[in-house]
Amino acid sequence: MANQLDKSPNNRDIDFDYVSGKVKGYFTAAGDRFFDAIQFAKKYFIILLVIIIGSGVWGYFKDENSKPYYENNLFVIPNFKSMDYLYSKIDYLSSKVGDDGFFQSIGLEPKSITKIEVKPVVDVFSFVKRDDRIKYEVLKLMSDSGEISKILEETVVGKNYKYHVITFNSGIPVDDKTIEALMNFLNDDEFYQTVQAEWIKNLEIKIEATDTLLKQIDGMLNSYTRKGGETAVFFNQDMALDEVILQKQEIVDEQAMNRLDRINYTKIIKDSSKVLNIEKSSFTRGRMTILMPLFFVAIFAVLMWFIGFYKRQVKKRQSTVTGENE
Repeated sequence: MANQLDKSPNNRDIDFDYVSGKVKGYFTAAGDRFFDAIQFAKKYFIILLVIIIGSGVWGYFKDENSKPYYENNLFVIPNFKSMDYLYSKIDYLSSKVGDDGFFQSIGLEPKSITKIEVKPVVDVFSFVKRDDRIKYEVLKLMSDSGEISKILEETVVGKNYKYHVITFNSGIPVDDKTIEALMNFLNDDEFYQTVQAEWIKNLEIKIEATDTLLKQIDGMLNSYTRKGGETAVFFNQDMALDEVILQKQEIVDEQAMNRLDRINYTKIIKDSSKVLNIEKSSFTRGRMTILMPLFFVAIFAVLMWFIGFYKRQVKKRQSTVTGENE
């Protein structure tokens, strides 16, 4: 019975009238607000005109004087286990932004760095190799837990990547002199300079010893070739010829990495590549001529609304008190 009443034509007419009344009410309210805005602009026309012209002129000059900022990326390699040292140095330099005297003392222009940070370049394939069983098993465990993407970007893990990128913003274009001054600041540490000297000395010994080992392996292979394998002597009597060749290849690869390390070890923090003066601009740059008038007109409108609201409330309370007294 109730369903029949709900489906009756009269009920549908009532619903339609209700909805149409609501829609008409919304349009009426919108029209009233629009008319109020016209009345407001008419009442305060002179004040609004002064605000628009004054703030527009101010915004124009701000646009004319505004300059872009530049983003710079410097890729570095922290050698001799100096990852924490690098991050501490960058944090210290970031805390000195705005200290013109400090920047000049290390050979940097005051506006050459307005913001600076360092982040790891995530390269899991270089960080974890199949022959490094411990790192590989840790990576495999993280992958199974489904948290690998989050863990690989964490600072504790990220500091162990080979490459890191120093990103800094500057208010002026920078050049190689700025990079040189920055690198001199990062490499100015007596302890790591001592570690660097010993590390390089050990590397040279390792390169020399590896060269000697490769010559010995070559001599043994040549002896095997000449004598047909009958009297050849290997590291192990059970070691096959292909294993010796594979071992030699591993040693050659290691020696190649040693020679690359010799180049990288010339600095504590080795700069590898850089991308400078990427021009950036803020949202407000070039738009202040429009944004400033809108902002100040909005402030004025809110202020006038608040004053009107306050007056209405005072008048309302005065009327209430008068009615009670009567």
